[in-house]
Amino acid sequence: MKIIVLPDIHGRRFWESARERIDECDKVVFIGDYFDPYGFEGITPLEAIENFKDILSFVNDYREKVVMLLGNHDLPYFSNRYLALARYHCRMSRAWHDTIADMFEACRELFKLAHVEDDILFTHAGCASQWLKSIDAEPASLSELVALLNGLLTAEDGMRQLFMVSHYRGGRDQAGSCVWADVRELVGDLNGLHFDDCPTVKQVFGHTLQVVKDEIGNYVSGYPLTTPTIKMLDTRCAYMLDTATFTHEALL
Repeated sequence: MKIIVLPDIHGRRFWESARERIDECDKVVFIGDYFDPYGFEGITPLEAIENFKDILSFVNDYREKVVMLLGNHDLPYFSNRYLALARYHCRMSRAWHDTIADMFEACRELFKLAHVEDDILFTHAGCASQWLKSIDAEPASLSELVALLNGLLTAEDGMRQLFMVSHYRGGRDQAGSCVWADVRELVGDLNGLHFDDCPTVKQVFGHTLQVVKDEIGNYVSGYPLTTPTIKMLDTRCAYMLDTATFTHEALL
């Protein structure tokens, strides 16, 4: 299976390569974080809103092919309960909050936290076994895990569990959630995720922007962080993922 993976958007337009290559893939997966642009990129909140409208139009054109995941920068707009907890969201747009929240409300059914294809788990930040342990979650299979994660959007304690942040991201929790986990938590997760029906779960996520400054001080994109079971693809670029070989190709 070929999947176009679209990591953290933050108002950027690189996702448009998915429209250009839509006939070459079986699925398109947005990893989340549609709003809250980085200041150094010069994208305004209003431009991010217009970009999101275009994304929704694309989704409407290819509803059966496109998966929309939520990230930590989406949840303050998606859920008032999460907003009340979100003291770490320094880049959240308070001026445009209600407008963005209304946009999410109008199409809530499009969004989820986790998706699986060919035993590969897609979330915004990755799912660490230590976090599952900390919330007393013991799914017996990969499909149960995905159902559990998506159920957090409506569970009574779900938003609190999603707003778990480890010391890697300035929090005080034992481990970060599937929208907050630092990539170091996933790389250092020696147990990994494993089930009887899927002994080694592979994961694809974003959440940790890879940029560096060049010799004249401009920000340029870095490279994905990968292991045999992990792909962290937040590099301001779309990727074509081959699920059979767990390999990726940048769509430039």
